[in-house]
Amino acid sequence: MEIHMSFVRSQELPAYSTDRTAARTAEGLPIWTGAEPVPAIGDDVHIRVNGIGNAKVVGYGIQEDYLGVMVYPLDPPQWWIDQNGQPSPDKPALAFGAEIRCITKGA
Repeated sequence: MEIHMSFVRSQELPAYSTDRTAARTAEGLPIWTGAEPVPAIGDDVHIRVNGIGNAKVVGYGIQEDYLGVMVYPLDPPQWWIDQNGQPSPDKPALAFGAEIRCITKGA
């Protein structure tokens, strides 16, 4: 069995929908799953899953039908460092809206 996952990274916030009733809208827009608006590049967010903690938004990503933010943890747990190395803006991870909450607005 072959699995193909699509991923697109962007520095610009793409058009999106918050309608979770379908995977993608008729217009082909990705879905934002967050209760809050999509954070801007430079904002700090808190990643609620796996104890990752606070992170900085450095871009956007669309995986399959969902919009996420590209982030790097500011003080990740040791297991994260062991798996990914020291966090930096050059090697961000994708976090989806339902996994985060915004904590500060960037400059």
